Amino acid sequence: MSLRDELIGAPRTIPPYQIVLPSGWREYSADDATEQALLEQAKARLRSQHRPDLAAQLTHASRDAFARMRQSSTIAFYLQADAPDEQVMPISITASRLVAPDGGTLDAQVSDLVRNHGAEAFNDDMVLVRWKVSSTRQLGAERVGTLSISYLAPIPGTMRREGLQFVAVILHPVGLEADDPALVKLTFVCDAIMSTFAWMPA
Repeated sequence: MSLRDELIGAPRTIPPYQIVLPSGWREYSADDATEQALLEQAKARLRSQHRPDLAAQLTHASRDAFARMRQSSTIAFYLQADAPDEQVMPISITASRLVAPDGGTLDAQVSDLVRNHGAEAFNDDMVLVRWKVSSTRQLGAERVGTLSISYLAPIPGTMRREGLQFVAVILHPVGLEADDPALVKLTFVCDAIMSTFAWMPA
C-alpha cells in the first residue's frame, strides 16, 4: 500500500490465504452475477422437485442474504455446489474484512468475545479465535434455527487493526438441542474446513 493510501484510509489488499474445501464445495464472490446464477440454479432444482411455489420465498431469501453479505464487507463465501439432494449440508461460510473502530486494534473486541461469548483459540498456533452463537431466523414463511460459528484471524501487517472473519452458518429445525448428532456432525464439518486456513507466504 502507498503512503497516500495509508493517509486517506484506503483499504489495503487482504493477503492471500488458503482454505481447503471438501469435494463439491466452491468459493464465490458476493456480486450480482453470482447472486443471479445461484438463484437460477436453485430455482431449477425446485422445478425438478415439483416445488416452483417456493421460488418467491427463495428469491426473497437470496436478496436478503446477499444484501447482508455486502453490508458486512464480504470478500468471498463458500457453499456446497454439487451434491445429491440427500447429501446437501445446510451450511454457508462467509469471509469478511473486520476493521477496528477509531483506528484502534481489535484487542478490546476479542477480549469481549472471550469474556461474554466463550471465544477461545481454535488451534495450537493461535491463528484463529472461535466462538458460537445460536439464534432463530425467518426464512421465507418458515422459522428456522441457526448456529453461527465465527473464526477471526488478525490480518498480517495491520498491527491487529484489521481481521479476516469467517462465519459458518448452519440452518436447523427450531428447538434442536446443541448436542444433537446431526448438528454435531455439521459443526465438525465447519471446524474441519477452517482447520485448513493459513496465510500464504508473502
